[in-house]
Amino acid sequence: MRARVDQRRRPAISTLVVVAAALSQGGATNCGQIVEDRGFDLWCGEALCTWTLEKGAIQRAATWHPDDIGVEMIGDDTAISQMTPVVASDGTCVRFTLVADVAEDAEVRLAMDVFGDGSVETDERIPTSDWRKLTYLVRMPADYAGVRFRLSKRGRGRAVLANIGAEIAAAADCTTPALAVVRPDGGFCTAAADCTSGECFPWSGELKDVCGECDADADCGADLCVVGGPSPGWLAVSSHCLPAGALADGLRCLRDATCASGRCVAGVCGACRVAADCGGAACRPASGAAPARCDGGRGAGASCFAPGDCDSGVCAGAPLDGCDGTLDRECDADADCPGELADPDLHSCATVGLAGGSCQ
Repeated sequence: MRARVDQRRRPAISTLVVVAAALSQGGATNCGQIVEDRGFDLWCGEALCTWTLEKGAIQRAATWHPDDIGVEMIGDDTAISQMTPVVASDGTCVRFTLVADVAEDAEVRLAMDVFGDGSVETDERIPTSDWRKLTYLVRMPADYAGVRFRLSKRGRGRAVLANIGAEIAAAADCTTPALAVVRPDGGFCTAAADCTSGECFPWSGELKDVCGECDADADCGADLCVVGGPSPGWLAVSSHCLPAGALADGLRCLRDATCASGRCVAGVCGACRVAADCGGAACRPASGAAPARCDGGRGAGASCFAPGDCDSGVCAGAPLDGCDGTLDRECDADADCPGELADPDLHSCATVGLAGGSCQ
């Protein structure tokens, strides 16, 4: 069976160029590659090490060559993705390649999400093929950071993918206009029109302006303008309008009014500055990720931030999750932490402490 492009579906984005070529040889070098583990030969048990299984099921699959292991997408609703740390300084022409064995009754799609913020800038159907090499050339915007590649399958037909890779190509190879990307909060910007929020503000310490919800309290009505909170993908920490006192102990802060305790101590919301704030008990200063807190003992009922604060080793409270063991950058999942796939041992989302903790 020869590969063919399904003419019933027009390309969703006109800036995506699709090239189909006969497979001449298997394998490829890793030089200049954006996607990690292009051959799917680094499995961790029954899971892919560097790709995330979003839904459905996958399994190892033989390909045209005994040394090349592919991934078979099982069932009628399966998706895998990988967030990559490529940025504009690496280049703006991206070449994505794969070898596919896709049956006619399977719909396999390649989506690209610039910034990894959940919006999809291009979504293309991979044509029915019998071990054909497919190449996609995409011109990225002049200023971007991070791209999430997502491969999905609908339908019960066979779909096996192998030698999946992405690399920076020569600028001349991308002959179509750049993807149009409206930046979410946390994206770098040069004008308000660049941002989904319509607000582009300069932030102290940033090399560039950043899209955000607010620049000052006056932008937030009765609320306050607060910098912080989860930033998906490769986005910078942005600004949000939040009620006064919205931040729990342990969260980063810039001023007292944003903290539930009314105290921003050493850049972190905490329970105290001095012993007088604790009704006579000692004020334990902030250390590491732990905020300043009153030393009311270690027995049952004492306040705590981490299990180690309690004699029982049990601290009950609302989990506070942060990247890389701190709350400098709050997170909901590893994908909120820049570089987590480039070095999963150093960049991950984990519980740092417990808001309103109480020893049990």
